[in-house]
Amino acid sequence: MIESFIEKDILRQVKLVEYLYELEKLTLREVAKRLQVTTNTVKRDFAKVLLVLETQIEWSEITSTTIALIFNSSFTRYDLIKKIYQDSYFLKTCAYYLLGESDYLTLVEAEFISVAKAFTIRKQVETYFKAAGIMDENSEFIPNEIRYRLVVISVWMRCDILDKLLVPNEYKTATVFVDQVLFKFANGYEKNKREYQFLLLNTYLSIRRSKDFSLTYGEEAMTYLKNMPTFHQLMDVNKLVLTKEKLPETEIQYLASIYKTIPLNTSNYLIVEMNYQRERELMIEKNGMIRQLIQHFENEFGVDLFNHILFEKPFMNFIYSLWQDTQAFSAEKHFYLSNQQLRLTERIKHVLEAWQKQFDLEAEVTFNQTALEKFCSQVTASLLQKRSPKFVFFFIAEDELSHTIYRENLKRWLNLDYNIMDSTMYYSLDELPIYVEEWPSIIICERSLKHDTTIPDSITFFPISRNSILEDTKNILAYVYNWKTE
Repeated sequence: MIESFIEKDILRQVKLVEYLYELEKLTLREVAKRLQVTTNTVKRDFAKVLLVLETQIEWSEITSTTIALIFNSSFTRYDLIKKIYQDSYFLKTCAYYLLGESDYLTLVEAEFISVAKAFTIRKQVETYFKAAGIMDENSEFIPNEIRYRLVVISVWMRCDILDKLLVPNEYKTATVFVDQVLFKFANGYEKNKREYQFLLLNTYLSIRRSKDFSLTYGEEAMTYLKNMPTFHQLMDVNKLVLTKEKLPETEIQYLASIYKTIPLNTSNYLIVEMNYQRERELMIEKNGMIRQLIQHFENEFGVDLFNHILFEKPFMNFIYSLWQDTQAFSAEKHFYLSNQQLRLTERIKHVLEAWQKQFDLEAEVTFNQTALEKFCSQVTASLLQKRSPKFVFFFIAEDELSHTIYRENLKRWLNLDYNIMDSTMYYSLDELPIYVEEWPSIIICERSLKHDTTIPDSITFFPISRNSILEDTKNILAYVYNWKTE
């Protein structure tokens, strides 16, 4: 949401930095198309990036067709975009307003801009606050604590002026709390700076504001949040760190929802799988609306998605970020998607909007474009990897041992959730049942047994021998896994 209000040139420069941080080199014409500007505008934005980040850049180059840039490795992506955002008068005005300095003359004096410009920016800030649901039509703040915090976070993640809100001892407590959570969840694995800051600022606001401002939820949301494994783990940290003045349960529920929007980088993949199963039980198995949404994705893309961690894990993170429109207020990374992925994003958006309309969720749920593109980057393979047909494998071999060798060798590579091995042991092609031509069958036959037998064109047939078993297996698998993507 906030990106719709930030100055367009600032946002383009942020995107350029993030694109180049990852790719290092971009084609002018292609990036201009992505940003919906001319190549000359991209060149001007690139020049501004070089100026603002001069001390963070190792090397840069601009030609008639490309721009290229390598940053000093000691700076994170978040460090770099924060410097770009510091030039935003809109963000500065938001910060002053949230600090209680709503007079536009504050910006005039602090930033040396004209009265007319400062007045216009203040009006834009008020429009943002109204759109975010924390201000009424009379420009008075509305008591909506969760939304208010998310708006504060959306500005603070990008603008350091709000550091004036910090109370040192409470900030230190928040730091200890977050570090303890990360140690508990991820064995102390160091988070990237953006995610750490997002957790830290939210935790600080919980500690700072919980005494004076209470959070309220609907009964269904409260029950769901309390059943999350993350909630119980955070309660343990709450008791450990805040021994004197513990955060109330409503604050822990809020923090649980925040923590679930980012990956926690556990040290063991078994923990990832265990957490995934527990979370999908809560979110998917017990929620008909969510199951319906996955079904819509399956129908749109012709793929199997239920019980597939490759799709469901990023899907659940995306759904978590819809709560209270969290995704509209975070400082998400901008992804440079391929043309195929850009088209895919629109199809994903179409599925989501159809589901939104089906359950009358237009007023409750909105979809942020940056979050959509992130989700697309995570599930591209899941959505475009078309359903392979289920095959039934029939084996013909000279003896029992040969059957064992061919079956077990192929079994090592096949996904038997999608394929079936006929249990009957055939020792001649003549023994095959009639229905092999009716099913999507694959006949694996020892070469010495196929002589003097004509194989109908309707049958998928692969010869196999012990002396060429690796090459034969490779040919079979190449046929089975001939996935088609768009």
